[in-house]
Amino acid sequence: MNSKTSMLVASVATLIGIIIGAGYLGIPKAITIAGLIPSIAMMIVVSIVMFFMCLFATELALNTKKVYQMPGMIGKYWNKKAGWVASITFALISFGAMCAYFIASSEIISTYTGLSPTISMTAYFIFIFFLVLNGLKLVEKAEIYLGIAKILFLIILLFILSPNINTANLTSLSTTNLLIPLGVFIFSFSGYNVMAQIEEITNGDKKIMIQASIISLVISLLFFAAFGLLMVGVFGEGVKSVATENLTGIIGVIGNAMALFSMTGSCIMSGLLWRDMLVDDYGVKKWLSSIIATLVPFLFTLFISPSFIDTLAFTGAVLSGLFAILLCITVVIQRKKIRTVYYKTPGGIITPIIVSLFFIIGIMVLFV
Repeated sequence: MNSKTSMLVASVATLIGIIIGAGYLGIPKAITIAGLIPSIAMMIVVSIVMFFMCLFATELALNTKKVYQMPGMIGKYWNKKAGWVASITFALISFGAMCAYFIASSEIISTYTGLSPTISMTAYFIFIFFLVLNGLKLVEKAEIYLGIAKILFLIILLFILSPNINTANLTSLSTTNLLIPLGVFIFSFSGYNVMAQIEEITNGDKKIMIQASIISLVISLLFFAAFGLLMVGVFGEGVKSVATENLTGIIGVIGNAMALFSMTGSCIMSGLLWRDMLVDDYGVKKWLSSIIATLVPFLFTLFISPSFIDTLAFTGAVLSGLFAILLCITVVIQRKKIRTVYYKTPGGIITPIIVSLFFIIGIMVLFV
């Protein structure tokens, strides 16, 4: 395997690791809420929007000489106040994601070990802290194998459960709410915030960064659609918020183990994003930023106990939406300020405007 192929594989593995995390576990439930056709349409639209977000993030990463995380880039091209708003929003996104991972992971651990949810979550937190402290290289190696395992698991699941699909479970769905499913889909497809890490992996090779974005989002779309339709087709409206909890027997053990591994990879990546923002943009010590990035969501989840599906929806629709809007505006600003352009997203100013409008509508739906 040559160096460029290795970088592409590592980049795809890292992106898939953050995208196919906890979000896919909530997709079947989201489909039962939104209905079949609206769900498929929303997943396709969201995946396209997220591709452009990956391109915007790639543009910023390549055109900025100094190493910044995404909030730092917003502060660089806007001003310090905008940078602080972006940093807080970015931290809240990582916070919301990690809360979702702590909730679902502790439920699975508790079910199979007999430990209380509190002890399960505490043990999981300690494990995540040490991996976040260890850094990106360890995650890259694990994600390559875990990504393959996720796809193999889905193939096995399709083979075993397909004969049990009841098409009436899919055709009888009605639309009761679009906000929660939209938020879940946005959360599930969000991977653009790791493009600064992808730049490090690829040594700034824009072709590989774009290829990795396309491959990762196509694989994720197919995975989400297949998993969601399969689980709803078999279990109907009785599908649980953490979908793998519907599975029993050996396939249940495999499914929940795979869900746990997937969430662990994404939880580590979310923690690393928060940690790296504090280190790169604000000069916080690595050990202290690792504690902040893992302890805060752990304590919140432990004492507040938010619901899994609502955490996904709010983090996706509102927090990710707000940060995406800030990033779109930053792309337009940096084009006016930089002298040397290494990469520019196609579509001129039109694409940032359209993408921003999509997220504005998503946020407005929550409050209307």
